[in-house]
Amino acid sequence: MKLELKKIKYCKWASEETYCYNAVVYVDGKAMISVSNDGKGGGNSEWAIKPFTQQDVDKVNDWCEKNLPKWKGFEGKDYTTDLELWCGEQMSKYIDAKYLKSDFNRDMKSKILFVVDKELKEIKFKKCRRLTDEHFKWFKSKHPNLIALNHMSKDKAFEIYAKHLK
Repeated sequence: MKLELKKIKYCKWASEETYCYNAVVYVDGKAMISVSNDGKGGGNSEWAIKPFTQQDVDKVNDWCEKNLPKWKGFEGKDYTTDLELWCGEQMSKYIDAKYLKSDFNRDMKSKILFVVDKELKEIKFKKCRRLTDEHFKWFKSKHPNLIALNHMSKDKAFEIYAKHLK
């Protein structure tokens, strides 16, 4: 069974104890389950999308519990991964990717980013909203052996950026 969480609508300001969102769970490429959470700490609401029924939703939940990896609780106890937990994990991945890319794009415009001793470093310039060639010339004169993430391919730079922030 292939599960995908799509058509995600996330409301950051209403997310308190849990993520506030609406989304659709696709099962084997078909939109089957509408899922939402009000962000107040309670569980998800899950509804079958016609022509599917609540029995289909229950089957997906049972499949998740039997086939998805267990997760460790704070006490080291194993817990089954049901559909609700799977959706929560997918939302975490979605939000991390969305906001991390947003932060990355902003930082790449206004800061010189580089790695020293396996640690991500940055140089900020006062009142600088967008870096210029002069900023990079200065950086190269002060740090001739370092390569700025800003001068790498965007994919490679993001990979390094994300790795160091996790």
